[in-house]
Amino acid sequence: GLAVEEENREERAIEFYKLLSSFDYMSSTPTLFNSGTKRPQLSSCYLTTVPDDLSGIYGAIRDNALLSKWAGGLGNDWTNVRALGSKIKGTNGKSQGIVPFLKVSNDTAVAVNQGGKRKGAFCAYLECWHLDVEEFLELRKNTGDDRRRTHDMNTANWIPDLFMKRVEYEKLAASGEIKLFKKIKAEDLWRKILTMLFETGHPWITFKDPCNIRSPQGHVGTVHSSNLCTEITLNTNKDEIAVCNLGSINLPQHIQDGKINVEQLKSSVKTAIRMLDNVIDINYYPVPQAENSNKKHRPIGLGMMGFQDALYKLNIPYNSEDAVNFADESMELISYFAIQASAELAEERGTYESYAGSLWDQGIFPLDSIKILAEERGADFIDQNTDAKLDWKKVRDQVKKHGMRNSNVMAIAPTATIANITGVSPCIEPTYQNLYVKSNLSGEFTVINPYLVEELKKEQLWDD
Repeated sequence: GLAVEEENREERAIEFYKLLSSFDYMSSTPTLFNSGTKRPQLSSCYLTTVPDDLSGIYGAIRDNALLSKWAGGLGNDWTNVRALGSKIKGTNGKSQGIVPFLKVSNDTAVAVNQGGKRKGAFCAYLECWHLDVEEFLELRKNTGDDRRRTHDMNTANWIPDLFMKRVEYEKLAASGEIKLFKKIKAEDLWRKILTMLFETGHPWITFKDPCNIRSPQGHVGTVHSSNLCTEITLNTNKDEIAVCNLGSINLPQHIQDGKINVEQLKSSVKTAIRMLDNVIDINYYPVPQAENSNKKHRPIGLGMMGFQDALYKLNIPYNSEDAVNFADESMELISYFAIQASAELAEERGTYESYAGSLWDQGIFPLDSIKILAEERGADFIDQNTDAKLDWKKVRDQVKKHGMRNSNVMAIAPTATIANITGVSPCIEPTYQNLYVKSNLSGEFTVINPYLVEELKKEQLWDD
């Protein structure tokens, strides 16, 4: 289990058990699947960058298969791979582009499921300046050549704020420095992106610049993509496959007498951060690049689930200003206690290897990086409340003195499975339906809104 390498192993095991059994916090599904097994692959997702050569491409697909085998979800950056028609020096031929390789990746997701427990899950990311972007947009369409479709894989555009450096690239194209190119209006491409998103639900729209501007690890690399479910943004390169280790606070469990029980939340977060940090050291890594990355930067993602349930308990409508204020209050508390817990672990165990030069090391917290983004993007394009209600000086002083144990600390994952286990709504989502059936490899499950049932019983409108 997660306490196996603790000095006071039995005491910590009891502490972890009490937290999990109370449903105040729940580890991610792979942690639940694989803890205590011969190969404890406990991490949720992996992020990779696919190189532009044949051995690298098929090496990345092989890595995908191995990672998926042990219940990992994949986010792959395909932007480096050359486009259709590009010259191949070795054979003097022309490239078939990214689509045939994405088809192989898609079929790998089907062939290698997550330890037989749930379907393989991949997401391909592509920047919008790539010459194959228009075909990429159509990968999930139900019409057209099925050999150029990926019905079982998610797709996402990785979009910079300026969409593309138009003047620079137009000059290079006009001067003949770029041989293979196509001119298209940004507005037309944007319209096609939105059309495909409306038709197929893909590709998702993810924003490159804010992820890199606010990344605490910008001093040691670049964020090329997000992960399978877009809650994690970590650096990747040929030597590093980024790893996300996830778990979620069950927010309604911390609502008492019409408000958040702050001391209970603090205790839950502190123990959860320790559990997540332990995952990094006892984890089984199917490929060495993942271990290299995870132990160097030690990212974790503490999230939240049951936000809608908490609003029900407080009798607050989801689409109200009070709900926005409650979101601000609850997430500031989780952020405060999570950063504090990581700083305390740094005092006990030491900072992560690449801490020096990070935003944390510079005294720049997530709250501060919002202001940096506003400066980069323009204040007119950022409308976000940055007011703080807690005494952040105390935590800043702790981080300044002891550093951080983890490069990244928070991430709100979808929590589809563990929300079912704990009987609450997924992550921060509103109620999907009051009654529906969910299906997975384990079977079908009827999900009902218990708060609606409770209210109907009060009105004597519910019977057996």
